[in-house]
Amino acid sequence: MLAACAQLPGFRPPPPPLVFETPPVAFRLEGRVSVKTSEQSFAGGMTWRHAATRQELLLRTPLGQGVAELKGDGRGVELRDSEGRLHRAMDAEDLVRQSLGVTLPLKGLAWWVVGNARPGVPYQAEPDADGHLAVLHQDGWRIEFSRYAKAGSYLLPGKLVARHADDLEIRLVVDSWEPGPGTP
Repeated sequence: MLAACAQLPGFRPPPPPLVFETPPVAFRLEGRVSVKTSEQSFAGGMTWRHAATRQELLLRTPLGQGVAELKGDGRGVELRDSEGRLHRAMDAEDLVRQSLGVTLPLKGLAWWVVGNARPGVPYQAEPDADGHLAVLHQDGWRIEFSRYAKAGSYLLPGKLVARHADDLEIRLVVDSWEPGPGTP
């Protein structure tokens, strides 16, 4: 009898259960990013090298000129701005806020970019038709995921759009993924 209900017009079966893939421990990605606030915006390229103990993030203008370079490890983080000034702090989010005037969700972004929720923090998630993460609500952000593709043995999102309230939006499109065990 239930099988007959699936054939009725307008009836949609529930989506498959959400599957969180095991994320790569380390990765390198090349992509494009845009950040829009109510007062300013930035669009350009990015290179991100992520490992368990070290991070390197380079933001570039659309013409390839460096805008900011963020490096971090267990001892802290440093940011070199487009004018060559070096800023240091213990926390990446605080450093970016103080140096660039924008609050970015860097604690969650390393997890979100690989299609996962940040561990140990409450979240709500919605799957897409294939059971992959489509929408995540975490840390006051709504993150939408799409364009999943294979990268090595991983299935990773190729695009994410993160919104915080009505005043901040981050769009990230991944042009190439290199998951791997190495450090940056």
